[in-house]
Amino acid sequence: MDQPSRPALSLSLAPPESDHEGLAARVHRTLVSEVRRGRLRPGQLLPGSRRLAEAFGVHRNTVLAALRELEAEGWVCAEPARGTRVASGLPAQPRRPAPPPPTAARPGFDLPRLDVEDPSPAAVPRAAPLSFSGGVPDVRLVDTAVLGRALRRALRDPGTLRYGSSQGDPRLREALAAMLSDARGVPRAADELVVTSGSQMALDLVARGLFARGARVAVEALGYRPGWDALRRAGLELVPVPVDRHGLDVELLADLARRAPISGVVLTPHHQYPTTVTLSAERRLSLLALARRQRWLVVEDDYDHEFHYEGRPVLPLASADPGGNVVYVGTLSKLLAPGLRLGFVAAPRAAIARLADVRRTTDREGVHAVERAVALLFEDGDLGRHARRVRRVYHARRDALVELLRASPLTFAVPHGGTALFASTPAGVDVDAVVAGAAARGVALQSPRSFAFDGLPRRHLRLGFAQLDLPELARAARALTLALDEAAGGRTLGRNRFT
Repeated sequence: MDQPSRPALSLSLAPPESDHEGLAARVHRTLVSEVRRGRLRPGQLLPGSRRLAEAFGVHRNTVLAALRELEAEGWVCAEPARGTRVASGLPAQPRRPAPPPPTAARPGFDLPRLDVEDPSPAAVPRAAPLSFSGGVPDVRLVDTAVLGRALRRALRDPGTLRYGSSQGDPRLREALAAMLSDARGVPRAADELVVTSGSQMALDLVARGLFARGARVAVEALGYRPGWDALRRAGLELVPVPVDRHGLDVELLADLARRAPISGVVLTPHHQYPTTVTLSAERRLSLLALARRQRWLVVEDDYDHEFHYEGRPVLPLASADPGGNVVYVGTLSKLLAPGLRLGFVAAPRAAIARLADVRRTTDREGVHAVERAVALLFEDGDLGRHARRVRRVYHARRDALVELLRASPLTFAVPHGGTALFASTPAGVDVDAVVAGAAARGVALQSPRSFAFDGLPRRHLRLGFAQLDLPELARAARALTLALDEAAGGRTLGRNRFT
């Protein structure tokens, strides 16, 4: 019997979709793609395995393994002594890929109106090669080999893959409790902590679990808009309180509370967001005394406590809170990486039990394998070594940015800690034009509208330095300076003044 003739078909191996995709998988994907495209038709005889191996540049056994998988899935049929054909039962494919079906622009159901709509959504920085957006760590500094080893060790314990506590991995909570007690003076035990998927989830849980719906809650008038969004969506009424060089104006807060009842306050007292100022000692004492008298809930968002460059950091409000009014929110995103999604709340046991109960209705629990891996980093001292390293790096980057902006028209105080510098632009300069000009030069800036409660223009820029290395800082500072000059219309703006 004559052997069937083989088709003269030019085939080439598709590029890998990931670093982990094997050759047999690529051969399999290539042939399926050719069937879908219509180049290989139902019933068509495939080239022999040797010819396919030559065309793809792989070993024949690799092709045979792919063909066996294709046959098992019903894509091809092997006929003894006749070769392998594309399965005839497949529907004929068009020779050119058909356009995808249109996606409905709107759902086929009515979206309910939210209880509270945000009247002034945050301005999102444009995508750019370099970003001055504040509060972003440099994930390139994370030793992924050490993190990978910790993850592999965590996965050796089958318990990390089972359902666990809604409060988080017990060993991570033990490590966090020790860190809070030893380094921050916050005396909380492991059962007084709940691990969350970042500080944003922590704020959401606190808003939904610890405040009554409709409660009036004070916030900083210059502050963190995603946090405001979480509070609003929980049905809370927000009361903005001005911030000055000493932090939140506690005297004005007390006056506002006399006019109408307030249930609590949410603030960033260590490195105030976005101004980077620290709440003064006098105002700290006043706030804690006011909270005890009024039975307020004080939510302390201490989002970057690790980064201080002169002297010791100011201890959290929660470290001097005998009345149990302060709920302490922290995160590991700034220290490690946002992608790990690790935050936490420290509070009295009854409050933590409430938060864990609310959390169970959202996602039940976090990723315990990741939580255990980070606990191992704590236990082995790797996280402490990483913290000391990045603190030195960020300190050098802060100093470099200060020097780069020395001749600029910006006015700013050199921050003692944190990951950003808060600067004021000269009078008469359109800051939104500066943001647009920097974006045109490849540098993303946050519009000051994004952290103003009223959404109105401000003469401020928050410049995050942690995520940029020294050459990147130089390029970004140069683009910012040019954008400032352009927005000023060629006017001489003068030299920087340090305050």
